Amino acid sequence: MTTEIIEFRKMLEAGQRYLMGTCTIQELNGHVSQCADAAKFWGEHTALYQVAIDWAAMVDRRWNEWKHSPKPVSEQEFVAWLQEQLTLLGAHT
Repeated sequence: MTTEIIEFRKMLEAGQRYLMGTCTIQELNGHVSQCADAAKFWGEHTALYQVAIDWAAMVDRRWNEWKHSPKPVSEQEFVAWLQEQLTLLGAHT
C-alpha cells in the first residue's frame, strides 16, 4: 500500500508559486515544515523527510529572519537552487 503525503505535493506547489512570485518565503517555510512533520509521522518516508529537511535548511538560510545563519544565500542563489530541486523532483515550473 502506498501512502500519499499531500504535504509533499503542497510543498512543491508552494515552491513553484515562490518562483512565480505568488508565495512568500514565510509561506514556503510553513509548507516545508508541514511536509517534514508529515513525513516524520509516516516513518517509512525517510527520503521525503530528508528532502523536507534539506529544503528547511535552505529556506532558513534564505529567509535568515534573525540574521543567525553563518552562510545565508542570496535570492538569486535560492531561486537557482529551488528551480533545480523542482526539476529533480519532477515538478514543472
